[in-house]
This record gives sequence, C-alpha cells and structure tokens, in this order.
Amino acid sequence: MLQRIFSFLLFTLLSFNPIHSQNTTKNILFVGNSMTYYNDMPVIFRDIANNKGKNVATQMHAPGGTGFINHVTNPQVYNLFKSKEWHAVILQPGTGESAGVTSSVNTTAQRGQILIDSIRKYSPCAKIMLYEIPYGVPAATDYATYFVLQTQIRDSITKMADLLHIPFVPAGESARMHYNTQQDLLLHSTYNDVHPNLNGSYLVASTMYASLFQEPVTGTTSFNGIPQATATYFHSIADEIVLPNKANWRINTYNLHADFDYQITDTTVTFTNTATNFTTLEWDFGDGNTANILNPVHTFANNGQKTVRLKVMRDNCSEIIEKQIDLNSLVLTDFFRSQITLYPNPAKSQLNITGKVATGIRIFNSIGQKVYSNTTRQLQHEVNLSGFTNGVYFLITDDNQIYKFIKS
Repeated sequence: MLQRIFSFLLFTLLSFNPIHSQNTTKNILFVGNSMTYYNDMPVIFRDIANNKGKNVATQMHAPGGTGFINHVTNPQVYNLFKSKEWHAVILQPGTGESAGVTSSVNTTAQRGQILIDSIRKYSPCAKIMLYEIPYGVPAATDYATYFVLQTQIRDSITKMADLLHIPFVPAGESARMHYNTQQDLLLHSTYNDVHPNLNGSYLVASTMYASLFQEPVTGTTSFNGIPQATATYFHSIADEIVLPNKANWRINTYNLHADFDYQITDTTVTFTNTATNFTTLEWDFGDGNTANILNPVHTFANNGQKTVRLKVMRDNCSEIIEKQIDLNSLVLTDFFRSQITLYPNPAKSQLNITGKVATGIRIFNSIGQKVYSNTTRQLQHEVNLSGFTNGVYFLITDDNQIYKFIKS
C-alpha cells in the first residue's frame, strides 16, 4: 500500500550516464545463451522498461550452449562491445559455469574480467551485472535437488560477483521464492528442463528491471501475454526479492549509485544522501539554488511541486536521480480510503477482509483464474478457503487495488 501512496508523491528518474537525458535511448546488451534468449527475455524486459518510461533498446548475443569460455574468444562479442555506447551489459555465465561445475568459479571470473575490461574500454560508465539463472526442477518428486542446485548457483554467482566487483540479478532467487510456496511447475514447461517457459522468462525480466533500475516493477501494464494477476504476482516477487535485499546481490556494493531520502517540515526539506561509491556530488533544488554538501537542509520560498536533482560522480562517470517533492498540504488519509486488511496471512481455513470503505472483492489464483467473487460492497468479508488449494492468491477490490495472500 505504501507503494501506491508514494506513486502520488514521488516520480523517480534514474539516468544512466554519461548521457543524462530522459529521452536518450538507453542501450542495454545481454550476453548469454539459451537461458537468456528463451521467449525473447530481453524483449520482455525492454517492453516492461519502456512501459515504465525508461526508453530502452536491447540487443542480445546468446548462442545456445555457450558460456564465458566461448564468449571470451569470440570476435563477434568484442565487435558488439565496441559497436556503440552501452549503458548496461548483462553477462550470463554458461549453465555449468553458473554452478561452478564445468569450470571453477575463479576461472569463469577470470574470463569474465576479460569481457568486462573490453566493455569498459568502449563504454567506461556502463553498468555491468551478472545474471543468476533459475535452474530447472528435476522431477515432481525431487524439488529438494532443485533447491540444492539453485543454492549452488547462488553461491557461485555471489563469489563471482565479489571477484569481479559487480552486482548480479537474482533471477534464480525469484524462482526459488515461488517454488518455496508452490511446487506446481509454473515457471517451466516440463520437469528436467532448465529453460524457463514464458512465465519463467517474464519473472526473470521483472527481476532484471527491479535490479537494474532499483525501483519497483510493480505498476507496469506490460504483461507480454501473461494473465494480469499472474504478472502482478511476479512483480511482487521481483520487488520483494530485489529491493529490500540489495546488499545480498551486491547491488550498490561496488557500483556508482545516486539516491536520497528526504523529510518535509512546512517548506523546509532535510535531505539524506543514500548514494554509494561516489567521490563528488552536486545538488540542484530546482529553484536556482545548488549545494555540494552531503546532507543539505533547504528551505523553499513557497509551496508547490519541486524537482530536486542529485548528481554523483566518480572516475569521469556520473549518475543522476531526480525526485519530485510535493510541498502542498496533502492529506495522506485520502490515499488510505480504499486500504483493506487481510488476516491471517498465510491463512488456513478462512480469510478475513476488513476495509475502511465498502468494496466488492474478486480472488484470482497464481495463473490468473478467478476462484472467488463477491460483488456486494461491504466493509467486511469472510472467505471460506476450505476449497482452495495451497498457494498464492490475489485479491482485487472494486477500485482495482491488488493484495496478495497465501493459503497454507
């Protein structure tokens, strides 16, 4: 619910530098294999990003069965690196490399460093991230092996990220979160196949968005053929895995990143710099005033909507974040009028819904099928869950607010 409130208060533009313009196309390159190209995952990511206003163009080099061992000796890869300025490059180690099986993690990291050095030669300010793949489920009766292998991949990619001093996209952790809740093969077409189905690729793309832009993917209306309720479920997973746990994925541990928080008292705003790995910074308060101190306090001459920009710099690279701050008198309770409370969650036999205004409700399962509906507008609902299978469900109110709960 807080995300819905902040959507009224805050617009964030995260700009890959050295090109700062919102209208400049951000070129993002994916280098991997079939785990990248299945279902045109980079295109799904592009569509999500553009739907969120990012103006992204993607390109992919992902021959099947390849890994860093192949890419590091392929002139086509280096030609791609120097073909244009890349704002971000996503590097996916081979499937065996990801788990440290076909090559040791140290050896794969050494090959990755050669690729990274080439990327930075031509695009010195590019954001470079590893892609932690989601593994397949061996059999309906063998999810235990899946979890062991996914942990092995996570540990290997984490070590690789630390050796290379770059973050990684925890797509495998997003898949793990679903399979921890429901062992239903939602993300794969068959058992014993590592390749994701369209659902799995959409979850990967959603996790890519949250990791690269460090903002919620929730709110996009680009569903790429996925039922809305299922897509919304995937958004919630990606946001929950990435955003509260960025240090686990080495996001902002090594990379330059611009961000700040603020508190408002009348027309005075206290800013807290939360940027990382910068050497110099510049504040622009949008009213003709600037500052170069870490945590400024600024008093605006009047109320209204203010655009504040923070620019951080390191090694001739920079990153800018803009936030629109509303100094008008704003009654936050207005945004809570449709808020409802679900309890218990997880629920076993009954779900109780209490709202501040009367509403009808609809409930969908994780693949977008409607399993319950009560169109009577009322302050309280009691839903008998005895006929529901265990898993994740979404409750949608009359004004299309979406809430997740688990039947256990």
